[in-house]
Amino acid sequence: MLNELIAFVEVFVADYGLFGAFLVAVTESFILPIPTAVIITPATALGIDPLVITIVATIGSVIGAFIGYFLGEKLGRPVAEKRFPKYLTRVEGWFQKYGSWAVFIAAFTPIPFKVFTWVGGIMKIDKKHFFLASIAGRFLQFLIAAYVGSLLGPWFFSLLGYPV
Repeated sequence: MLNELIAFVEVFVADYGLFGAFLVAVTESFILPIPTAVIITPATALGIDPLVITIVATIGSVIGAFIGYFLGEKLGRPVAEKRFPKYLTRVEGWFQKYGSWAVFIAAFTPIPFKVFTWVGGIMKIDKKHFFLASIAGRFLQFLIAAYVGSLLGPWFFSLLGYPV
């Protein structure tokens, strides 16, 4: 399975490069179920510059976060209940407890960020705080993923017998 993922990312990076990482980051922030780090980590192991892909993916993810925020704000709770039925109440509780920090926590961790972008819009979280928390959390997560891939990826690929 890992070899298939690596092969997929290798073809994806060769075909779409940084623009592909940008598109994954945009869509992952409001709809796509594939985490951006799943593309970033092997992409840097395959030679993409870690800082460049971190910046590109962060910009894309924050654009996607505002799309999610806008969708939550305009479509509201009824649509979010259909899209995220098992997460919605829990995420609203996070916002009530942590405010904008909930955005940072979700942006930095593997928690489904898209749910937080929608709920941020539903709850009309301050846009400036939403924006700053999204940038900080996504940048840190993607930077770590990029440098893990860059530093450990070739070694890991060699363990799998995958030619890099």
